[in-house]
Amino acid sequence: MEFKIQNENFILNGEKTFLNSGEIHYFRIKKELWDTHLAAAKEAGLTTVSTYVPWAWHEPEEGLFDFTGKTLPERDLHSWVAKCQEHGLMCTLKPGPFILAEYRGAGLPDWFLEKYVPEVKMHNSKGDVVASDGVSLFHPTYLEKVEKWYDQIMPFISERELSKGGPVILMQICNEIGVFSWLAHQADYNQFVEEKFQQFIKDKNPSIDYWNKLWKTYYYDFEAIQLPPDGRLPYENIEDRGRDYEWHLFWRRYYADYLRMLTDMARLRGVAVPFYHNLPGWIYGNGYEFPVNITMYEDLFQDRSDIIFGVDHIPEFMSYRNLHDDRIINDITFAMQGKKPLFAAEFQCGSREYHVVTNNTEMELFYKASVANGLTGWNYYMFSQGRNPERKGYSGSTFYWFNPMTPEGEKTNAFPLVQRMNKIISTSEKLIVNAKRKAEIAVLFYPPYYATELERPTDAKSDVVFNYAAIRRPAYFDGLLKILQVLNIEYDMLDLNATNAVEMSAYKQVWSFTTDEMNAAEQQKLADYMKNGGQAVIFPNLPKREMNGNACTILRDVIGVHSDEVYSFDSPLLDIAGFKDIKCANPQMIFRENHLQDAEIIARNIEGKICGFRKNIGKGNVTHLGTWLGFDTEAHREVYQALVRASGANLHQGNTNNRDIIVRQRFTDEGAGMLFIGNYFNENHVGKVTYRHPKTHESLTIPYAQEKMEFPATYGILSPLNMLLGSDLCLLHTTSDVLNIENTTNSVDLQLFGHRDLLGEMLIEGNISQVKKVYVENEEVPFKIINNRLLINYKHTHQNQISLKIIF
Repeated sequence: MEFKIQNENFILNGEKTFLNSGEIHYFRIKKELWDTHLAAAKEAGLTTVSTYVPWAWHEPEEGLFDFTGKTLPERDLHSWVAKCQEHGLMCTLKPGPFILAEYRGAGLPDWFLEKYVPEVKMHNSKGDVVASDGVSLFHPTYLEKVEKWYDQIMPFISERELSKGGPVILMQICNEIGVFSWLAHQADYNQFVEEKFQQFIKDKNPSIDYWNKLWKTYYYDFEAIQLPPDGRLPYENIEDRGRDYEWHLFWRRYYADYLRMLTDMARLRGVAVPFYHNLPGWIYGNGYEFPVNITMYEDLFQDRSDIIFGVDHIPEFMSYRNLHDDRIINDITFAMQGKKPLFAAEFQCGSREYHVVTNNTEMELFYKASVANGLTGWNYYMFSQGRNPERKGYSGSTFYWFNPMTPEGEKTNAFPLVQRMNKIISTSEKLIVNAKRKAEIAVLFYPPYYATELERPTDAKSDVVFNYAAIRRPAYFDGLLKILQVLNIEYDMLDLNATNAVEMSAYKQVWSFTTDEMNAAEQQKLADYMKNGGQAVIFPNLPKREMNGNACTILRDVIGVHSDEVYSFDSPLLDIAGFKDIKCANPQMIFRENHLQDAEIIARNIEGKICGFRKNIGKGNVTHLGTWLGFDTEAHREVYQALVRASGANLHQGNTNNRDIIVRQRFTDEGAGMLFIGNYFNENHVGKVTYRHPKTHESLTIPYAQEKMEFPATYGILSPLNMLLGSDLCLLHTTSDVLNIENTTNSVDLQLFGHRDLLGEMLIEGNISQVKKVYVENEEVPFKIINNRLLINYKHTHQNQISLKIIF
């Protein structure tokens, strides 16, 4: 047997597979209940279980390692892994050294912390210990102890890999290592960090004169270079801000070097399974800061390592307020790490905070949307609730709440939902792992705009009109990226650092959130895209320097405008693209009419000053708006839609006549696909959905033969499209969850599930003349033949599966 990663997919025995996993912590469950939990995982339809392997748990005293339960039964890792295999489950192991997991000390042994703290801890610039669980990652004492831990655990994992007859398919290499600096807004100022930063700068350019000129400093050699200040000290000038950019780039190399080092340690000790690392970032149900954490590992993305990165999806609640967040996180992760699987390594299933009470209705909507947003694997976090070992729990005795299983092995009301989702995944797996988005619009993501975990205050000394860290949420994350989803406009995300003008040319229109600063290479990519026929929408500014502070006006030169006139006024409004009194932000970049003789003026503020234009550039054009709109009024919908329509691109694959319904469609190369319809409001909505036949591209509707349908509150439909049922019949769409399909010589039997307020509908095409009768729950129901397609309507029953049988 073999498990591997190939491009965007997990591969099991040569076939693409959806990695369907659940988290169960053996050390938080009594050993006598392990079988109960593993049997429940199998019953729920999981194929894999995941667990941390805490260093602190298995080396309770320095040099004393226990993997057999000789000191405590729950330390018997041998038996845990063996039992996973006995229950027919594959296994993911996460041996740290850091595990976090609300485990005191983040998984580092007590004896280590007692003996070597404060020496190994992170320190601030004053030499004080940073109040976090983080350590100085290259401290020799820390690394010495990590190597001894790896000497024990890595051979254990290696011997139990799937390729050697065991159940282990995947290993996490440390966990969320950048989170300590992000949460504390604090770097480590240990001596080893200073030495590495000096070498990092020297490797980039070996001339100290270059750096002195760039930073306006007077260092006589690289050993004299001082680390940038921490705390809340504002930037002194442009050069200080530019040095801070290098400081953030250094940390991306620092984390990469650390994880590469751990990877090498594990490989040298025989571990051959794929590695992954977690990306955290949700804050109280919102993901707007998540991209900061993604960029922290930029030096490991694309082909720079064999580590894949799994996202933590913890939305806490699902509603119209955060309906867009998980897709944005997925899109940025996919764009940055390249063609690798989208995997939710911590996929919300319960809550780590007792006051955050999850419910099945919201979780079901989130789970279905996650499939529509491209996930090809997830790990329910947590499948089983746990009880912390004495004095080990960060939050006391209980770990997580509202999970499918209690620590005592009892199923909760969350269990049936997980079981049903796993049946959906199993039935439509081939479509899910092969389906791709089709888009003619792209949005660029520029990583430096999110390299801000250590950012200091920006004031007038920085000469910044638009501070990207201050406006990226309302202008970009909750603005542009949300409105495109609300309008059901299909778009792809491109990493501007990693992409090129040729890849960009596949899109008719590209949107770029661009401020005062952008590096020359990326400015040139945008310029080349336009010259070669692309249509760029750039807002809210045109760059005048690179991220390091060097003057750079490539985009301004190509476009032919150089305005630095800045204007602000109370309650700013624009007339834009034919719409009047559109709310916008302060400030606005103002352009003189005599500089735009060959341009179309598209935006003026209400005092008549020009702040937006469209202009031909080579074979293409640029639409530039010298401010930003966000998305907090109804009128913004019409403005964005007009700007996108100007591209002439095909904007929608799926859409609806109800502006409050979300529709997303994905396609396979074989002419099938998946369709998601989501109502994120706490009230029912009525409407009609259109989608494209994935093979013929014909426009089809749900409902098929009626004018409208009621879509239940906070509910999602996830339908396979043009899925082969057998006997020359294809399921075009359904409003039901398809849980199982069985073929006999004279029938097709389907197990379905649906909301009681939702009309059951199934549309079938193919050799429909062979269909004689249709039964729902053993009662014959009528069907219609419309346009040579078979239409079946039926009722869903409350919280119960129904059977639908087609008789030939």
